Amino acid sequence: MGVSVAEWLLLLGAGLVAGVINSVASGGSFFTYPAFLLTGLTPIAAATTTLAALTPGNLAAVPEYWPEVIARREKYPRLLAVVTSGAVLGVALLLTTGPEAFDTLVPWLILAATAMFAMSPLIARWAGVSAPSLTDGLLGTVILFVLSIYLTYFGSGVGNMFLAMLLIRGFGEFLSANAAKNIVMTLGTVMAAIAYTAAGYIDWIAAIPVLVGSTVGARFGSIWARSIPIRWLRMFIIAFGLFVAGWQFMS
Repeated sequence: MGVSVAEWLLLLGAGLVAGVINSVASGGSFFTYPAFLLTGLTPIAAATTTLAALTPGNLAAVPEYWPEVIARREKYPRLLAVVTSGAVLGVALLLTTGPEAFDTLVPWLILAATAMFAMSPLIARWAGVSAPSLTDGLLGTVILFVLSIYLTYFGSGVGNMFLAMLLIRGFGEFLSANAAKNIVMTLGTVMAAIAYTAAGYIDWIAAIPVLVGSTVGARFGSIWARSIPIRWLRMFIIAFGLFVAGWQFMS
């Protein structure tokens, strides 16, 4: 597909916003997914191209958090094994069910993603007090596995649920859990990009401005993460997610 100058600027701006937001919390795909739809991509192409285009942005945020990664390095082998297995299943589900099922599910997936994003702090606080089985038990592992399936099937909003679960699973304070979230998201999106490119779902021409924007945005966002008021950012992301869900239900 060709991309006009106006569409290129739209995608670049969406990528910048997504990169900043993803490095600080999550929800960047709420901005890139509708931007891709506005340029004419199908829902499945918009979703898979979003996954691929945001990969460098997730990766670009990692160096800023490297001290936090080193501090929790003993927890990563088990985490990455769970995420890898779930991500493979998510890719397989999308490839086997195809565009028709995906198109039907999209509005519900966006609504669910927005709800998960909004409720994740409450879930994290509740789990820390009332659900010790989540902290290091089977239930928490199963939830991480399910989130990993969703990551490569659609992905919108899942980063914040990963963030909540990683806080619960002992990755320390916010910055350490956010570092782990960026690594998990990078792993899943790289796997998805490879598989969906092979399947012909990803429009790499349209992805270029988002790749550029998200990488720049993530690099600055990971620095600003230590000073940005998370509450106001979350409110903005939730409102925009509800807008996109309503748009998709009506279209």
